[in-house]
Amino acid sequence: MAIKKEVLSKLTEEQLKQLAEHKGIKFGLSETKQKYYQGWNEKDKIVDIMSGHQKLTVTDIELFLKKRL
Repeated sequence: MAIKKEVLSKLTEEQLKQLAEHKGIKFGLSETKQKYYQGWNEKDKIVDIMSGHQKLTVTDIELFLKKRL
């Protein structure tokens, strides 16, 4: 598992949504992606989507967590 995906997996669904909002990541999915994610639980889907974003780094995630703790 990629490091970014592993770190994201440790966050709660609410933390993931807050981080996405903070970084301006939108979860709008095309019809093809909707079919791909069919049957996935919400947290796993969010982790997968966020891990693919180039503008989100492991450092960003760490800084977000430090501010929240």
